[in-house]
Amino acid sequence: MTDLSEHRLERLIERLRRGEDQARHALLALVHERLRRLAGVRLHRDFPPLRDRHDADSVLHEAWPRLIKALKAAPPPTAADFFRLTAHKINQVLLDMLDRQQVRDRRERASGTVDTLATDISPLARSSEDPARQLALSEVHRFVDELPPEERAVFKMHYYQDLTQAEIAPLLGKTPRQVSYLWVAAAGRLAGRLGGTHSL
Repeated sequence: MTDLSEHRLERLIERLRRGEDQARHALLALVHERLRRLAGVRLHRDFPPLRDRHDADSVLHEAWPRLIKALKAAPPPTAADFFRLTAHKINQVLLDMLDRQQVRDRRERASGTVDTLATDISPLARSSEDPARQLALSEVHRFVDELPPEERAVFKMHYYQDLTQAEIAPLLGKTPRQVSYLWVAAAGRLAGRLGGTHSL
């Protein structure tokens, strides 16, 4: 985000915390295109099995009411908290979509409503990505919340929100070098959950 947008974001968050309903809509309008782009990046990079049935708009469409509800319930105190919230909600939606698709696929296979060819060529198998890597990455996204708080914040803001380390540093009150160390530590822990056979 530009400095101007970041300043506007902070002002809108302050208005939201004062109870101004219009600020919530203005805040989401300000970041709508960025969230749409990030939802698309996450979908295509981390959730290939969902590509056949979903796109960035469908992910954001499902995340939007969750964001509105969360902003009503507890307005974030800072821009960093807002970015963490949006990353969390987009991640929740993608994981829920993946869970629903897996249930639907199992049900179709069990009922025999899917022909053999379609069953053999599942979305996961059709993916150009290594299926084992995709399964491992799906699990890693579930482990992110187990990271130490500062590492988790940096990981979510960089990986899920596509913020640079220079953008993250002032939001967290850190230097870019400190953010870099936290990123390396978080990525190392998560790579360990992958058994060292895959990279993030």
